[in-house]
Amino acid sequence: MSEPTIITLLRHGAVEAEGWAFRGSTDVPLSALGWKQMRAAASGFETIDHIASSPKQRCRLFAEQLSEKKEAALLILDAMAEMDFGQWENRSFEEIIASDKQLLEQFWDSPVGVQPPNGEAFDDFSQRVIDCWQAWLGCDVGHHRVLVAHGGVIRVLLAHTLNMPMSALWRLHLPYASCSQISLFEGHQPRLLFMNRAMES
Repeated sequence: MSEPTIITLLRHGAVEAEGWAFRGSTDVPLSALGWKQMRAAASGFETIDHIASSPKQRCRLFAEQLSEKKEAALLILDAMAEMDFGQWENRSFEEIIASDKQLLEQFWDSPVGVQPPNGEAFDDFSQRVIDCWQAWLGCDVGHHRVLVAHGGVIRVLLAHTLNMPMSALWRLHLPYASCSQISLFEGHQPRLLFMNRAMES
């Protein structure tokens, strides 16, 4: 009997930035706390066959370190970058409300069909993530894989895996450095093994 493919989805840790803001395409680094969170989250990882990562440094730099430590191949997937929020990038909640209140409220209610000014349409973002996911799954790179990515990317992948409507995306809580795990077994529906659970050492 063949083995299932186990994929651990690891969100990046806290970043060096002040206050709440959309920082999708902004290439902010992990803070000292973020590095600590990531190392703690990955401390229980055993054998890893393959690691993939968003190209953003808040994901990539830790993935590079993990790849070296675990002697696992690393693949940078450009399409796993976070959504580009255009004119909403790095602006405070109050600033966005002042100019785009209705559109922001629509986005929080359901991102489907929403495009921030001069940004990426959510539908395009979710489709590029899913297309990249399916292509990566088709690669024969081992039975335990780790994907280091962003909150939006991981929410899309979990919703896709669970056949949830994308309109329900914000019901999935994903704190910094959270781990979720999916099992994929040929002939069976994909299964969410756990979500936001610390890996055991």
